[in-house]
Amino acid sequence: MVRLPMLRSLFVRGTAATVVALLVALGLAAAQPPTGAGAGPAAAIAAAHKKKDDEYARARMSPFTAVAVQYFEPGQTHRLGAGPGGAAFDPPGTATDIIEITLEAGAFRVSPVAGSRPPVILGKSAEGDVVVSPGTPLTARTKIGNRDVVALGRYFVELLPGTDLGNVRVFDPDAPARKAYAGLKWFPPSAALQVNAAFEPIAQPDAVVMATSRGLKKTYYRVGIFRFSIGGTPLTLTALAPSAAPKAGDELFVPFRDATTGVETYEVGRYLTLPLQPPGAPYVLDFNAATNPLCNYSPYYNCPIPPGENRIAVPIRAGEMTYPKVH
Repeated sequence: MVRLPMLRSLFVRGTAATVVALLVALGLAAAQPPTGAGAGPAAAIAAAHKKKDDEYARARMSPFTAVAVQYFEPGQTHRLGAGPGGAAFDPPGTATDIIEITLEAGAFRVSPVAGSRPPVILGKSAEGDVVVSPGTPLTARTKIGNRDVVALGRYFVELLPGTDLGNVRVFDPDAPARKAYAGLKWFPPSAALQVNAAFEPIAQPDAVVMATSRGLKKTYYRVGIFRFSIGGTPLTLTALAPSAAPKAGDELFVPFRDATTGVETYEVGRYLTLPLQPPGAPYVLDFNAATNPLCNYSPYYNCPIPPGENRIAVPIRAGEMTYPKVH
């Protein structure tokens, strides 16, 4: 029998591995898994889902904090006001803090109009959330950069310009939807729905004009076809991109509908995104990563509706399920 003084000496002089091995041999500690042993695909999928849940819970700017949106055509101007009653575009006289916003030459310009304190220009994190800091007071008409956020009272204002249509979205960290948020709804992890797929590039990508949840239009380009099978059924999905000539590493957009759509999953459909690989590289379509359009969570987003060619007849019980609507 090893005496306790000897054990103390080992802890002082020996390596951690030596001590653990001795304790296991003596039955005083449980054997540990080998260093680097993986937890398996199901655990990895569940961890990815929890990471996304946690990101939404922390975010000050998310679909669960969005409270208003305004779309701008080039040259248009609108005012945004905030007060005790909330935030609104072209506000009534009750607003206490007001800014004027114009979409001009592909960028937004913002001017302070009223308020006891000037608005403040803040930045964004790598994940796209607002970085709260002292910021820069906005005291005159200012061009807003792509990584800028305007703080107006307790609200955060994100300005997203475009050549044809821009939008400005307002976020309230105290929004009721954020307080009610308890995580997204996911199917159980399914390694069987991480499927190998062959990618066939389209030599001359053509434009597809997609309808959106707000009755608008959005243009993408068909850049390739994924061919794969599920349960022995051969299937295809068209990969889209915002450019007709995407480069390796650029994001491919794969919106789809399946036999669960409108029943277990969101009625509009779901989205997969993945990077374009170099020619000949393998692809895996991981349907566990399928997510809902943001319009499932909030009426203040504009979501493309999957084209008819991306409707598949089999059920895809992996990834995100319908989020209970609060709007």
